[in-house]
Amino acid sequence: MTLSGDDAVHLLTITLNRSAELEVLVRAAWEISILRDDPRARAVVGLCAVSLDHSAAAREVLLTFPASAIALVRPQYESLVRAVWAAHAASDGELARLLAPLSPESQQAAKKLPGVPQMLEALDRAGPPGAAALLARARSRLGDGLNSFIHGGIHPFARQRDGYPVELLLDVTKNTNALSMLTLILLETLTDDIDLVRTLARLHQAFVDVLPTLERY
Repeated sequence: MTLSGDDAVHLLTITLNRSAELEVLVRAAWEISILRDDPRARAVVGLCAVSLDHSAAAREVLLTFPASAIALVRPQYESLVRAVWAAHAASDGELARLLAPLSPESQQAAKKLPGVPQMLEALDRAGPPGAAALLARARSRLGDGLNSFIHGGIHPFARQRDGYPVELLLDVTKNTNALSMLTLILLETLTDDIDLVRTLARLHQAFVDVLPTLERY
């Protein structure tokens, strides 16, 4: 990996450390909240946990295996989309297929669950105003580059040869942080804790240095 000098490495290290601090606070918000216990809530909680795990893993390997870290942004994003869909647009039957114990039969049944484009269409019909559009814009911005990293395309090949600009790695880190922050908006749907809105605003203000410009649906 090639970074442009000690200053760039220092900046990236600070950003990763600050991002780790943010993750602790995001996870703490989930852990202290009193959540509903129903199939829809269980699906959202599980999918957001997966999304947050991908974010943490991406941050952990960014400096050593940047291609792998960047590739993890896509499953982080897709887990978040599925969580939003589960919260607002999934049918009871779809939730049942999602929550079924893992087996050859449930694996086959899960193939009938919608992919990202279909989930976004369902959210456009049944989700909160603006949710589908926000997630679709994120998909559009991240799409081609992440597909290349997932499928061993020209992006990771060129970066392995030519190095990773620090700006790219900073953007990746900020994007994973933003996706993690969006899980807190979903958390609001599972609890009556009105302080979550203020928590989200406080975190955004405190960690603006490691976040892109956030949009809210």
